[in-house]
Amino acid sequence: MRKFLALLFALLLCAATKVYAADTATVTVTVKDLPPKLQNRTVIVTLGNGPSDTESTVIVLDRLNNYTETVTIAPSEYYCAAAVQYDALGDYPLQEINQTTFLQVDDGNHYDLIYTLAGSSWYESVTGQQRHYTLQPLEVPPENYEPEPAQVGAYLTAPVGFSQHVIVYLQNLYTDDVYDLELYESNGLAAVEPNALSGKYAFLSACVVGDAENRYQFSCEQNELSTENGVYFHLTVTDTANPDREMSTPSRDQNSTVQAADSFNNRDTAAPQQPTVEPKTVSQPVNQQKKQLDQFSLLLDFMPVVLVGAVLFAVRRKRRH
Repeated sequence: MRKFLALLFALLLCAATKVYAADTATVTVTVKDLPPKLQNRTVIVTLGNGPSDTESTVIVLDRLNNYTETVTIAPSEYYCAAAVQYDALGDYPLQEINQTTFLQVDDGNHYDLIYTLAGSSWYESVTGQQRHYTLQPLEVPPENYEPEPAQVGAYLTAPVGFSQHVIVYLQNLYTDDVYDLELYESNGLAAVEPNALSGKYAFLSACVVGDAENRYQFSCEQNELSTENGVYFHLTVTDTANPDREMSTPSRDQNSTVQAADSFNNRDTAAPQQPTVEPKTVSQPVNQQKKQLDQFSLLLDFMPVVLVGAVLFAVRRKRRH
C-alpha cells in the first residue's frame, strides 16, 4: 500500500510540475533566386553574438544541399550575416528578405532566414561602372539579324598545375548582354554559356577570383567573334610570380561541354554530304591468299587417297614376304 501511495504521489507531482521546453531552437537558412553565374559558388551564413564573435555558427550553402540548411542553436540574440565565398570586394551582396540583421531566438521556436541578391555591388552603385570590365560600344546588327538561342564559350592556356577559379566576361555587341563564364580545373579550363543569344561577341576581360594582387595576367587571341563561326575565345594566363612555368592547353576538342555547344550552334546548318568513296580492292594479296587456301584444300582432299594407297602397298608387300 505504501509503495502504491508513493507511486501515486510521484505521478501527481509530475503532473503538477511545469514541463519546460528544451533550451534550443531551430533556424532554417535558405538562399533563393541565385543567377546562373552564381550557381557554382558557395554562400557562407554566420549566426553570432555580434560581428566580432569568433564562435559564430557557420552555415555552408551550395548546390549539394540545394542552398538550404537547418541548424539547432541556443536561445540568444544573433547577428546574422551572409556572403558569397571569395567575394571580398562585395560584388554580390546578399540581404535577408525581411532585412533581418539581429534575430532574437527563444526556447523551442523555429525561424526562417531567406537571402537573395541585394542588387548592385558597392563599386557599381558608387561609380556606375562594373569593377572587372568596361562595356564596349554597341554595333548596328545586319538588316536580317534576329536574336536566336546560341552558346558562347572560352578555353584557357595556363601554367601546368593551374587550379584557380577564373571568370571570363563576354559582351554581345548587338544586344548589350554580358555573360560571365566560370572556368575551373574540374571543367578542363573550358566553359560555355548555354543561355546566350546569337550575334557578335567581344572579349571584355578575365580575372582570377580572389587575386587581389593581380598576380595572374590574361591575354586573348581574339577580340571579337561571331556565333555564325562558333564563339570560343582562347585566353592565355601568365603567372607573373613565376613567368617561366610550363604552359598547357587542355584540349577543347575533348571537352564534352564545348562539343555540346558546337552541336547546338550548328544544329540548323546541314553538313555537306561527302561523296562515298569505295574502298580499293587490293587484288594481289587476296588472290595469293585464295590460292594458298585452294592448295591446302586440295591437299586435304588427297590425304585419304594417299593413306589408303600406303596401307594397300604395305599389305601387299607383307604377303610377298
